[in-house]
Amino acid sequence: MINFQKKQVKIISVIIAAVFIFSIVALGVSQYQSGMAGASSSNVGVVDYSQLISQHPGMQAAREKYEEAAKQVQDEFTQKAGSMTPEQQQQFIEQKQKEMQDKQKELIDPIRTSIENQVQEVAASRSINVVLDKNNVLYGGQDITQEVLKKIQAEGDVTTDSSSTDTAAPAADASADSAASTADGSASAESADNTAATDANAAQ
Repeated sequence: MINFQKKQVKIISVIIAAVFIFSIVALGVSQYQSGMAGASSSNVGVVDYSQLISQHPGMQAAREKYEEAAKQVQDEFTQKAGSMTPEQQQQFIEQKQKEMQDKQKELIDPIRTSIENQVQEVAASRSINVVLDKNNVLYGGQDITQEVLKKIQAEGDVTTDSSSTDTAAPAADASADSAASTADGSASAESADNTAATDANAAQ
């Protein structure tokens, strides 16, 4: 069982790594394949999609988050594998592979959207109607990779999660409102006490 467990740990590590690496190439191929029918147009641009992905400012953070999630999966498998049957281990691997694919999509989608937006801007500025992945083009086309890359790097990391900032602002507002309410309550109580004292003095 121990040998089997070590083998499975190695297998799941390879699977997890392969999913993320393969996705970079697959995204580039699928992204621009739909435009290949218009490749005969004189207004065709090409980009090295794998370069845009790998050099995107958000890619390093995406890799780190993915590797952290992958390590958690491996640690979980190492802890549980000893008490699993071979069938259960296989089910675990399949389940975690699906989860890691979802995680990969979550991390890659903002980067892909950023690249698409910058490609469209550069293409529009050059009156380019079709942009293809450079690896799918045998010959020709205007290579706009470097121009797109400059715009992407100027844009910076667009993948940073702003949810903490978004939730912090309402929390701060709520605290401010609470403090204001407390202050108003204290002021009202003090006013009431002053009025009561005035009335008592008048009565005397």
